[in-house]
Amino acid sequence: MKQRSPGQTVGQAVIHWRGKALTIPEAAAQAAQEQRLGNLRAAVDIYDLILAKHPNSAEIHNNRGALLQMMKRHEEALASYDRAIALKPDYANAHFNRGVVLKQLNRFEEALASYDKAIALNPAHAEAHNNRGALLQQMRRFDEAITSYDKAIAAKPGHAAAYNNRGTALMSKGDMPEAEKMFRKALQLKPDFADPLHSLAKMHRYQDASEPDAKEILAQLKKPGITSENREHLLFTLGKIYDDCGLYDEAFESFRQANEIRNAAVSYNADAVTKLTGGIIEVFSAEFLSQRFAFATDSEVPLFIVGMPRSGTTLLASILSNHPAIATAGELPDLADYAMHLGEILKDGSSYPQAARHLTSAVASHIITGYEKRLRRDARPDAAHVIDKNPLNFRHLGFIAMLFPQARIIHCTRDPLDTCLSNYFTRFPLSLDYSFDLRNIGHFYREYARLMEHWRKIPSLKLLHVSYEDLILKTEPSARRMLDFLGLEWDARCLAPHTNPNPVETASDWQVRQPIYRQSLERWRHYEKHLGPLKEAIP
Repeated sequence: MKQRSPGQTVGQAVIHWRGKALTIPEAAAQAAQEQRLGNLRAAVDIYDLILAKHPNSAEIHNNRGALLQMMKRHEEALASYDRAIALKPDYANAHFNRGVVLKQLNRFEEALASYDKAIALNPAHAEAHNNRGALLQQMRRFDEAITSYDKAIAAKPGHAAAYNNRGTALMSKGDMPEAEKMFRKALQLKPDFADPLHSLAKMHRYQDASEPDAKEILAQLKKPGITSENREHLLFTLGKIYDDCGLYDEAFESFRQANEIRNAAVSYNADAVTKLTGGIIEVFSAEFLSQRFAFATDSEVPLFIVGMPRSGTTLLASILSNHPAIATAGELPDLADYAMHLGEILKDGSSYPQAARHLTSAVASHIITGYEKRLRRDARPDAAHVIDKNPLNFRHLGFIAMLFPQARIIHCTRDPLDTCLSNYFTRFPLSLDYSFDLRNIGHFYREYARLMEHWRKIPSLKLLHVSYEDLILKTEPSARRMLDFLGLEWDARCLAPHTNPNPVETASDWQVRQPIYRQSLERWRHYEKHLGPLKEAIP
């Protein structure tokens, strides 16, 4: 690398970019311009040229990390933030950015430490307090999260996002009146904020589409310059209001437009899903799972509730966890993370599900210990069972059987059309990439059904099937059957899941706080004329 002459300052150093000679400040400005234009790769290239001349600039390393993070090159972004911090240990924003990327990498404890460091360096860092709260909320540490939101608001009284996040934490805890106050305050501060409008719509049953919330959404949708993300978010909310009011054609059209926008941001790979399902069925055969794995634990504590998203798993978990012998850990990503990264953990180049055939005692013990620690973290120590309510664990029942052969599994079923329609009407994260198109939902459902039919034929699985319809119409017999399956005595509190004090963190967070109701049964009939593509896709 060419060295600057002794008398040359950084400002005088020159880099060459697309035929132009730029000073370092000019180059940094050009990188910022490329970023504004969406040319992230070009912006990174400019920062690399700057660093070749000026390798000890903490600010450039930090800015480069932010770009790499936007490009989802998280490990590289982390390396840039680490370099910025090494050069400037008191760089609060670099510590903050490091926390953001660590959260995206699911390294929660490290992310928390980075946020704490940023706050120690800058106690008035409102974004660090807010992001710390969001992380604690994801970790189900709701009271601590609310404290962090309070600190964000104290540092920045106009922080609409912190008010909104505080509202979602309160809603998860079941404090709906206070949550509504937070959402209203967020909207007062930021009238075009779609998130609190969406949360408010979830908390109410609307009778008239001319109510103020609906009028506000329609006004927002007509504003020029509205972003596609805000537009689809508002359309999901409007669809919910129209559905409440019985305006089913208007509701479907709102959901259709919302999903069309959201679907453009993903790329559902039906062939890959079919291949994964086939691989799981092949690897986790009845013969393979009939053997006793030496590394398996005899623990009966884990209780897995699985099924399609929106099949009633939240209601089922609330019924069961109102029993004094059953606690809940919520929807844990841990088991799926272990499964899908098993080849990396084994370091043998294999991929899931084939990697399960190579599972070693050392790796299995590491997974069992780590999972049980997470499962038990927030649970009562005397609980006989702790629920993991991640519905997508239906893919990993064979892996579960290898590690926890004594664990009980309850599979929640629901009418296929009701299930799929509810997926289509829910604003899921983009990671559930199948859920924004009726044909894709139908395909995903078909693969789910194919896999569950396979698990039904595995004698070694301790598996019980419970229908959502029975939970609604025959609550007590269904609850008694589940408790018998778990070897527990009857407790009448299971008939009042809406009194369950446990936090709820799903799209059902409002509904599950209400007494059991029947409105969601055969909901699809209101939309039958729109469901042709879905009916064609479902067997």
